[in-house]
Amino acid sequence: MFRKLYLKNFKAWGNQLWEDGVELAPVTLLLGTNSAGKTSLLQALLLLKQTFQSADPNLDLNLGGQANDIADFGRYDDIIHGHNGKNELGLGVDVQTPEDALEHIAPKSPLVRYRATFNSFVGVPEVSLLTLSGGDNEESLKVPQYSLTRSTRATYEIGFPGMSETPEAKRIFHPEKALFFPQDALSAMGASREAVQDLSLEIHRHFRNIYYLGPLREYPKRNYLWNSAKPGEIGPRGEQAISALLASDNAPKRKMQDEEWVSGELVDHVSRWLAQLGIADKLVLEKQGQSRHYDVVIKRHGKSASLIDVGFGVSQVLPMIVLAYFVPRGATIVAEQPEIHLHPLAQAGLADLMAEVARERGVQFIVETHSEYMFRRMQFLIADEKLAPSECRPYFVSRGEDSAALLDPLRVDDYGKVDNWPKHFFGDAIGETERQMRRMLDRMKALAEAKSHD
Repeated sequence: MFRKLYLKNFKAWGNQLWEDGVELAPVTLLLGTNSAGKTSLLQALLLLKQTFQSADPNLDLNLGGQANDIADFGRYDDIIHGHNGKNELGLGVDVQTPEDALEHIAPKSPLVRYRATFNSFVGVPEVSLLTLSGGDNEESLKVPQYSLTRSTRATYEIGFPGMSETPEAKRIFHPEKALFFPQDALSAMGASREAVQDLSLEIHRHFRNIYYLGPLREYPKRNYLWNSAKPGEIGPRGEQAISALLASDNAPKRKMQDEEWVSGELVDHVSRWLAQLGIADKLVLEKQGQSRHYDVVIKRHGKSASLIDVGFGVSQVLPMIVLAYFVPRGATIVAEQPEIHLHPLAQAGLADLMAEVARERGVQFIVETHSEYMFRRMQFLIADEKLAPSECRPYFVSRGEDSAALLDPLRVDDYGKVDNWPKHFFGDAIGETERQMRRMLDRMKALAEAKSHD
């Protein structure tokens, strides 16, 4: 699970999130005004994921633009705070591995910290400093254990525990994908090489298990062609959600990672949540004769209709529900506006979905939302003891008088009460009601006076 996110001079954010970082929880909600910096917090994770998964080991920061990239971030000047290419960029995370998983995967330390800074050299971002550390608590992470520091002439110096003397800085020590120590550097580290490799791999594992769902979803189709393959991901627009359902519906019973997978399991989960959200009773996949085409049928109130013929909200929320059960246990879902095109009751139900899946499957949700109903339901779930305050971290993002991004953690007590409610958090509903009432009374008074003069 991601425990902290660190940013320095990334888009709307200056240095305010670099030292202490942003605390992340099993369910993290980012709320606030438009263009305040909420999306930038998600994009920092996506930029690192895109970099770590790049096919080019010599690319320090993969800003995207290619067909298989998650996002196109443009140039260094486009992502740097203030569009000042001379500023240093900083990105980092703390990740935590559950105690019961430590014996199965490396490293043995439950907490791992990754931090890297970048500078632009002739318009190309390169790593200035890469640090990795692991430990049992945050205090043990404060002093970096392993480092690669850029020195003169694009050479890099190595730092590691027990180092008797500093190895000569070399170009061949340049980090790979801003995460991995190259083989030449590992050879120079002796007995420390295995430990630093473990830390890098653990960071990479967490980012590999990030699944992203963007704010725009795929438009529904009349029917779907399926090639009998199970997709590796749902896709940022949810374009592979139906393929994932078909793969589940046609899968034989099998055992995988101590979890029983049965045919139709994913479809059953989706049907249950569509009913719980109040937008359908059931989803059914119907094959068209002997072809490879399938109809996605939505059943409600005893009637059946194609997915394309029902309310648009069904097709738009479908990828979010599929994703919650498609991703492996312990994965992280990064989503933008999962509530899009949903009515208030269904928006609130998404909070139930995230809370249940976070607890039962260990899936982490980092979500940007404008939904008051989703947040209100989270408050109720805390009051109802379905979710602990520590399991949900809501933040309000806004802009200060100097246009700097501001991040305010909302303090929620054991009863779901917020004791630092921001002004106009979800607009000004009370103010609007008061103004409407005053205007109504003024008009009624004017009408009465007009009648008295007749």
